[in-house]
Amino acid sequence: MTYPSQPGYPSPQYGGPPQSPQNQNNLWLVGGAIVVVLVIIMTVILLVVQRTASSDSTDGGDGGDGGNGGDTDHSNLQPAELTAEACEQLDFTAIEEALGENIDPSSASNSSSSTDSYDSVACYSYTETSYNSVSGTVYDYETADDPQTYIEWDAESYSTDSNYEFAEYTEYGDAGTVYTNISDPSYQTTYLHVALGSLEVSLSASYDGNEVDSAAVAEGLGDLLKQFDVLFAEYK
Repeated sequence: MTYPSQPGYPSPQYGGPPQSPQNQNNLWLVGGAIVVVLVIIMTVILLVVQRTASSDSTDGGDGGDGGNGGDTDHSNLQPAELTAEACEQLDFTAIEEALGENIDPSSASNSSSSTDSYDSVACYSYTETSYNSVSGTVYDYETADDPQTYIEWDAESYSTDSNYEFAEYTEYGDAGTVYTNISDPSYQTTYLHVALGSLEVSLSASYDGNEVDSAAVAEGLGDLLKQFDVLFAEYK
């Protein structure tokens, strides 16, 4: 008697069943979609970074140090002679912002003079509401030693006087002082006194110390100082 032979067992397969062409196509599609999404994300990030850098550059160009947020180097001013007409070029925006009120253009009282020792020009104006004074006087000496002498005299006169808040001014110019008469808080005056070569620049502004910050006033006077420096640069 013969018996049928036992059927053979299939050999085991390793690594799982082979993938069908359809599954391979799906993987390619998923991978391609991921690459596209990554490219879009990177493009968006790059655009945001570029716009941020451009915005920062623009903001930096507009600001500066001044309270008026404009042309703080005052390069738009035209060189002038030491005459009363030079006062008409002054921009009072910064000091107006510090005082909280505008200068009355009709209140201007400008003059110039000449002596054996120096030539000078004086610019005086008043605010519209409180009628507080804003003034600037420039003296042109023969040498740079003369203005330095007067600057040093300030320290001797005001640094120990209890009626004044006194400090050296080092932000601009060759030497300077800034001091405020605080004897009457309701009517204070801040003075800025600076040497620019052979020029002596004396500036002041009065105000109610209960409402106005003296440091802001000093900064506003500093803006006028820079304007005088541009106007009379050839005299230094």
